[in-house]
Amino acid sequence: MTKTANIYNKVSLGVICAMMLLGLLVMQMTGQTEMMLSGIAVSSIFQVFCSQCYAAAWDYFSRKSPEQLTKLYLASSAFRLMAAAAVLLVFCVVHRDNLQLIKWFAAIFILFYIVMLIVDAIFFAKVSKNSNK
Repeated sequence: MTKTANIYNKVSLGVICAMMLLGLLVMQMTGQTEMMLSGIAVSSIFQVFCSQCYAAAWDYFSRKSPEQLTKLYLASSAFRLMAAAAVLLVFCVVHRDNLQLIKWFAAIFILFYIVMLIVDAIFFAKVSKNSNK
């Protein structure tokens, strides 16, 4: 992997770990263990998986065809959105009898998703800006 992909892996894992630890702290403080644990666990695993795939794809395309990187940004965002929708849908179907759990899960999952979307946008905007110099 390139240096940039390794830095991205470290940054994304750091942000995911920070969000997970913050979520666990809030869970302990509020006593909402049953409601929050599944959201924190699934969101963390999902974001780690997506970040690792994104880093690997970015590494491959940056070496093989750098002119296609803009398409990669769009495609990876679309894939992550569809995968996130699928995860939310599956969770809702599995736990359709517990509306409160679904609300907590959706809120936590969407929060993780938005934070990682912002991290990705900022990180790769800086990478693109530095590569254009």
